[in-house]
Amino acid sequence: MSDGHGHGGEHGGEHGGEHEGGRREVRALSLAEAGKLDSWRALCGSADLFCTPRWLAVEQSGTGPWVPEAAECLAVPGPVSPSAGAGGAGSTERLSAGLTVQRFDRSVDDETVRLDKMLVPGPGTGASELDRALLPSLMCGGWFNSRVLAAPGTPEPERSAARRALIATAVGTARSGGCPTVFFPYVDAADLALRADLRAAGFTEFPAPARHVFDCDYPGHDTYVETLPSRRKVRLRKELRRFEQAGVVTAHAPLDHSNVERVAALAHNLERKYEQRSSQEQLTEWFASIAANTDASVFTAALDGRPFAMSMWLRHEERLYGFHAGFDYETGAGLPMYAVIGYHLPIAYACDEPGLRTLEYGTSADEAKLLRGTVAMPQILAVKPLTERAERALAGCAAVEPGREV
Repeated sequence: MSDGHGHGGEHGGEHGGEHEGGRREVRALSLAEAGKLDSWRALCGSADLFCTPRWLAVEQSGTGPWVPEAAECLAVPGPVSPSAGAGGAGSTERLSAGLTVQRFDRSVDDETVRLDKMLVPGPGTGASELDRALLPSLMCGGWFNSRVLAAPGTPEPERSAARRALIATAVGTARSGGCPTVFFPYVDAADLALRADLRAAGFTEFPAPARHVFDCDYPGHDTYVETLPSRRKVRLRKELRRFEQAGVVTAHAPLDHSNVERVAALAHNLERKYEQRSSQEQLTEWFASIAANTDASVFTAALDGRPFAMSMWLRHEERLYGFHAGFDYETGAGLPMYAVIGYHLPIAYACDEPGLRTLEYGTSADEAKLLRGTVAMPQILAVKPLTERAERALAGCAAVEPGREV
C-alpha cells in the first residue's frame, strides 16, 4: 500500500477478490496512477468529488489535517481498448469499478476519519479502549459518500461481482497492513446492494450522521424565496438587513493566492473553537493545494475591508460542496455570520448560477440545516473487526438492528 504522497508500496499490483463464477482481478494503483487514468475519472459521478483525480492530486500534496498514513486506489479492470497498447496501463484502459482506501492512525485527530471517534463506546468500553483496539484503521470509499465506484452502464452482474471483489480486497489490504479494523464511514442507507454485500463480508452496521443536501434547481433565487413559509422569509430578510445596517460588504471570489492566507486564518479560528489540532500554516498549505487543483471559491463578509467570516465551496459538475467555514468571532460578534455566509449567500448564488442543482452541506448541525431547507439523507457506518480485541470493543457499541430502517 502506498503512502499519502503516492510513493512506495506496490503500485499496479494484483489482488484477488472472490466472487460468484471465479476470481476477479483487482489492481492496486497509487493516487498518481489513478489520477492519470481517464477511466478512473469516468467512475466518479457528481457526488464523488473526493474520489476524482483533482482531489487525488490534493491528497498527494500531503498537506492538511487529514493526511493518511497510507493511501491507494483499488480498481477492477474492464476490457482493454486496442489503443491502450501492450502494457494495458495507459490512459485509455477501461475500469469497471474502483475504491479509494486510506489508512489512518492516531496522528490524525479529526472525527471525520477516525473510526474510534465515530462510535459511541458501550458501558464497558471507554474511548481510550476504542482507540487502542481499533487503530490504525483502513477507511474505504472516502469520508464523504462512501461507496464503491462503478462505470456508468455497467451491467448489474458485473457491477455486483466487482463490488464484492473490491470489498474482499480492501479487507485483505487491511489485514496485510496490520489494521485491526476496516470500515466504510458514510454509506447511503438507500444503497441496499452495497449494504447487503458488506454484511455478507462480515461488516456490522452502526449509526452515522445524516448527509444534508439542498436542492437549488430553481429558475432563480427570487423564485426560491417565494416558496418559503412566511416566517422563514421574515427571518432571511431580517438577517440580511442586520448585515446591511452594520455596513458589512459581502463577496464571492475564487480561492487563490490573493486570499488563501486570510481564509485559512478564519478557518483556524473555527478549528480552535472545536479544539482541533491543525495549525494555521497547515491549513494555509492545504487550502493552497485545494485552490491549485480544484474549482474552489469563497463567500466572504468584511467590515472596513477586513474579512471576518467566510465559507469555502468546491464545485464538481452540478454540485457545490460546502467544505469549510471560518470566523473572526470578535469582529462579527452579534451578527448572523453562520446564517448569511453559510446559507443565504451560497443559496442565492446557486439558485441563480446555470448548471448548479445541488448544494452538499455534509453532516452535523442538523437542526440549523433542516431549518434552511436541506434534506437529510440517512447514512450508516459499516465496520469489520479483524482481531478479537477489535471485535470485543465493537460489541460494546450500539449497532443498527438488522432489518431496521435507519
